[in-house]
Amino acid sequence: MYQVAFLPSQFDKVVPWLMLNREGLDILVHPETGDAVADHAVHSLWLGEKLDLNIDFLQQVNSILYN
Repeated sequence: MYQVAFLPSQFDKVVPWLMLNREGLDILVHPETGDAVADHAVHSLWLGEKLDLNIDFLQQVNSILYN
């Protein structure tokens, strides 16, 4: 697993490049809105196979931050 962060203004350059050069890797692209659960589970884009995510940890973090 590897994480790459880029600015929203770079989306139109980075995502097409990833699409063409992912070499069989499955890639999750998601925004950073402050709601980690929604960012990963609702507002995400998969390049390749959509994998099951274990978002239990993210739900716990959201619960602590917003309750």
